Amino acid sequence: MFEYDQYMPHGMCLLWEPWLVILWAGSDLMIFVAYMAIPLALVMVMRRRDDLRHRALVALFAAFILLCGITHFMGIVTLWYPIYPFTGAVKLATGIVSLATAFVLFRLIPVFLRIPTPDTHEEVIGKLEVTLADLSRSRDELESRVRQRTEELNDANTRLALTARDAVQRSRNLIQVVSSLTRPGVEISQYPERFLRELRGRINALAIATSTVMEQDDTARASLERVIRRQIEPLFNSPAQQLSTDGPVVEVGAQGAQQLSLIAWELASRFVQIGRADQARGHIAVSWTVDGSDADDEEASLILEWRESFGSTSEESDFDSVSDEPPAGTPLPLDEFSETLLTRIVPRLLGGKGRFEIAPAAFLYRLTCPISAITARNGAVETVIEASDDETNGHASEVT
Repeated sequence: MFEYDQYMPHGMCLLWEPWLVILWAGSDLMIFVAYMAIPLALVMVMRRRDDLRHRALVALFAAFILLCGITHFMGIVTLWYPIYPFTGAVKLATGIVSLATAFVLFRLIPVFLRIPTPDTHEEVIGKLEVTLADLSRSRDELESRVRQRTEELNDANTRLALTARDAVQRSRNLIQVVSSLTRPGVEISQYPERFLRELRGRINALAIATSTVMEQDDTARASLERVIRRQIEPLFNSPAQQLSTDGPVVEVGAQGAQQLSLIAWELASRFVQIGRADQARGHIAVSWTVDGSDADDEEASLILEWRESFGSTSEESDFDSVSDEPPAGTPLPLDEFSETLLTRIVPRLLGGKGRFEIAPAAFLYRLTCPISAITARNGAVETVIEASDDETNGHASEVT
């Protein structure tokens, strides 16, 4: 390896022609510089990209190119120094690395053949774009459904809050009405049985009114005729002969049913307390009309008439003009509380007026109120009741 003095430099083969020596050495120098730069670039790429596959093959290519560059550098040196043994050793190493690189490269040919072509890339990109479009539509639909569900949830929460508020308001109104029905004072000690009987009857009237409305359907309404008959018919022996109802179809809400049931029970209980002979000859006609375009008109008024007659009905003509007070000299058939309940408390709760008139063989009670007060359309009853709380409490105090 070190005994190379007997060899002559390669430049002698070129006859030391300057242009030929420059051409030979210059070409090898450029190749050497390029072969040094290429492995350096490959090493930099591998260091920055840890996810690259076949890193061993890249390392073999870098070593192969590096050794090729060194052989060209040795060619420059041998122009002046005949170190051919070292040059041969470098070429041997280059040959070994080259064969290993070629062997590995042939082994990887099937892998390279599976690499997608540009057309395949475009097809994959097209499918990917379609998938992304589908995902985008699905996302938009999901967001739309989420917004819709959120709005429905907000609406449900709003309805729940309104329902809870309505339940609290109705409970408050019902408690207030029940409180107004109790009459503490001297009458409890004088007539305890009568007081308890009437109190139970009035509270039962409220319960029947509420059940009549709630048992219909999810609208919480019942017809006015059904509300009236549910209160009156159980008190009569022959309701078909002694009771008649007439009027247009009017749907009544829970609050309106309670107030109308109080009126019906109060008048019916007074009717059944008269003598049996008079009761057998008596007849009750309940009629109602709607003063307006129809029952759906919120500005329309309900006119309800309770008409009792005994035997002859000739006195009905006496009721053409109804007044707040009975005619002079006619005994009052209602006690103080019943009169207050029928002409003040209930009419004020419904935002209307109540009047009655008495004749020798007949009795008439007339209630006029807004139709919205009994149908509870758009919360009309709650508004009326809230506005009448103070007045009702005042009337209840008067009764007490």
